[in-house]
Amino acid sequence: MTFAHLDSLALQPFRPNIASHAELGASLTMVVMEIGPGQEDTGHQHPFDQCGMVLSGSIEMFVGDERRLLQAHDGYFLPAGVIHGWKTFADAAKLLDVTPARPKA
Repeated sequence: MTFAHLDSLALQPFRPNIASHAELGASLTMVVMEIGPGQEDTGHQHPFDQCGMVLSGSIEMFVGDERRLLQAHDGYFLPAGVIHGWKTFADAAKLLDVTPARPKA
């Protein structure tokens, strides 16, 4: 995919109550994901930076000790090695997420 429109992306099941569409490049991975209502990631970390933007809905994110409710058009940056997580509420949240490409095994 070189170009896409958000309304025409076909999201596929990724994890329970999470659907996504990923584009894998040589150095970047770009993912649109929709996280269903009432979901939570209580915290994890990884050795790479991650960033993104909320496209629709709302999601509460924490990065280290900082916690914030993000709405559509709010962005986030998650530094490598810092524990972070999220939770959704009554509605789904749609995100655009960008990470470095993962090495191919």
